[in-house]
Amino acid sequence: MPGVAIELENSDITKWIVVINGPEGTPFVGGKFRVALDFSDSYPFKYPKINFKTKIYHPNVNGTTGEICTLALDTVWVPTLNAKYIIEFLLTIIQTPNTENFLDQDIGA
Repeated sequence: MPGVAIELENSDITKWIVVINGPEGTPFVGGKFRVALDFSDSYPFKYPKINFKTKIYHPNVNGTTGEICTLALDTVWVPTLNAKYIIEFLLTIIQTPNTENFLDQDIGA
């Protein structure tokens, strides 16, 4: 995927660091955002744990912990979805913040 790179965390195949270039046309252009994906807990029956390692000023990302709002994933996840779906989900979150389901009160309110 253009603008996305994947690294393994400590050579562990179940723990990825996804590096996303800030998309054009967003306030994040020019930035590089590192997001940890942890597939070690019940994947593919549950989506991986997702956590922004790079601070991002975004209503759907907790500014303190880096956790994201997973409400959309909770409603659609099935075992046939995959890592590509998760990365596309992350790109969508960055490109189109959802102010209806915000995690950070200061940003979303």
